[in-house]
Amino acid sequence: MDVQIENVMPDGFRLERQLNVMHGMYNGIVVLVIPERERNQYQVQLHVKVENSLAKQQFLDYLGALRQIYSCVVYAGYNGMDTVSLSIQSEEQKDKDNLDEVISSVTAKCTQYGLHSCCTYCKSVETLNTASVDGVPVLLCQNCLTRTMSEANEQAHKKENIPLGILGAAIGVLLGAVLWVIIGQVGFIAGIAGYVIVLCGMKGYQMLGKGMSKAGVVICVFLSALVIIGAEYVSLGLIVYKELKDVSLYSVSMGDAFGMVPMLLEEPEVIGGVVKDLAVGYILAVWASFSLVRSQWKLAGQEAKTKTVVRF
Repeated sequence: MDVQIENVMPDGFRLERQLNVMHGMYNGIVVLVIPERERNQYQVQLHVKVENSLAKQQFLDYLGALRQIYSCVVYAGYNGMDTVSLSIQSEEQKDKDNLDEVISSVTAKCTQYGLHSCCTYCKSVETLNTASVDGVPVLLCQNCLTRTMSEANEQAHKKENIPLGILGAAIGVLLGAVLWVIIGQVGFIAGIAGYVIVLCGMKGYQMLGKGMSKAGVVICVFLSALVIIGAEYVSLGLIVYKELKDVSLYSVSMGDAFGMVPMLLEEPEVIGGVVKDLAVGYILAVWASFSLVRSQWKLAGQEAKTKTVVRF
């Protein structure tokens, strides 16, 4: 495609150079044209209300025959909802005539079959506006345009509160650690406990931090790893307390039992058992929570991209 876009625009169309889209109206139908220099083609889009039309099949049959009618049309299709898409091969100096002829024909068929331009989101046919949402040209009714711009504005001003997020994550992982301790008291090491710790940490971060960035995911995983060590320490302290309570002739407090844990950890047999339990616990925790962490990481990456809405 080695031509000036301004010279190939259909009659009455406007070029939004920064958005790389031409737009205009033919036969009462709004048309969007996106030049694709890499593919040497023009992508033509019509957002029309086809689904409830009695002439739907006739219109689809017409689209299916377009490639035989016009040699420049390399694709003509309908997405089953609201979008008619055409791919028109660039033929340099013939581009303007080709675009004029094909667009005129397609929009004339829309008019003939009683099809109307509609909102890309809600399918309304009232007060339509051309706009670009995250770089994608669309037609939006006034309500959808207002809502989408409001959402974009809120997202732009929405800031993650990392200190509060850390506080929420800390509270969450501590709550999740309770399950680890309970399961540990009956002699099991379960991956579900590690999963719950990570999940509670992320939920706590999101609730107080008002968002979840990739940094937030890392913080939650780090706190979860730390609290698993703490939970194992507490489990060991409770075991010592129960053992001493059963065999001691004197009253043993919980504080006394936990105070003995550091001395016990100096014993090779005890520290070896604890390390083994932690290793198994971490492996199971990673196995159980891997999908959760991966999905949150992807979502955090998507949320970091601020939605852009441009009306044109």
